[in-house]
Amino acid sequence: MPDPLLPQPAVQPSSVTVNGLTLALAQTRETVSIGPFAKCLPDLDAALASTFGVTLPADFSTASGQDGLQLTRAAHHQWFAHAPAGAGLMARLAPICAGLAALTNQTDSRVTLCLRGTGADAVAAKLVPVDLTPDHFGPGSTALTLAGHIPVILSRPYGTPGLDFTVFRSFARSLHHDIHVAMKGGIPNSERV
Repeated sequence: MPDPLLPQPAVQPSSVTVNGLTLALAQTRETVSIGPFAKCLPDLDAALASTFGVTLPADFSTASGQDGLQLTRAAHHQWFAHAPAGAGLMARLAPICAGLAALTNQTDSRVTLCLRGTGADAVAAKLVPVDLTPDHFGPGSTALTLAGHIPVILSRPYGTPGLDFTVFRSFARSLHHDIHVAMKGGIPNSERV
């Protein structure tokens, strides 16, 4: 009899602390990609505002609505809706977005690594080509960028010092390693010369 496939954490250990900085795997959230159809964005925004009290952010940022819903601009004409696990996000969005947007469940395909503590920006600056100063990348800001060689959605959460790196699950272990090395004072270097 074959072994059953059981879900495994994207990284092990799920949390590490170095010099007061913590890198941890975020709790699983339901994530749905929203891609508005041509000329449907105003109607989609109106439907989301009516149901959740929030619209899709026009700039690269994250907006919070009712019931723990968050909307993050992830790319040109692409947003992610996030909700706590068990919220039934896809079932709630499907009737609202019918005829207005394409929806894709991304819950199993992406994970978020949270870097928390004083000095998180200095560690992240070793990996990302983004100006992380508060005037340019304040709370709620989001950037589609690279962390070393890995594509990430970088965001700054509200209310806590740190950064979130949302990444394809298959890249999570590599990104975790690179951030951990940077936390210990190094700069990831996969090619020694």
